[in-house]
Amino acid sequence: MTLVNIIQRIKATRIVTPSQERQINQLLWQTAVGTPEYEAMQELTMGIITGQIRVLSQIERFGSPRDLETDPVELA
Repeated sequence: MTLVNIIQRIKATRIVTPSQERQINQLLWQTAVGTPEYEAMQELTMGIITGQIRVLSQIERFGSPRDLETDPVELA
C-alpha cells in the first residue's frame, strides 16, 4: 500500500488508527517522497489541525471526539 492510498482511506473514514500511523511512519522512512505524497501529507495534516480528521490514539488518550471539541489539545 502506498502513502497516498493510506491517506485516501483516512480521509474516507476521517479517523487515523494506530496501525495507519505506523504504516505512514514506515513509508516516510523507507520511500522517497514526491509531489503526490507531499500533497497528501499536507491534506492529512490540515485535516488533523482543523479537526476534520481525528487521531484514534489521541482520542483514546484524551477522551472522546466530543471531549476534544470542548477541551482541545494545544500544540506545543
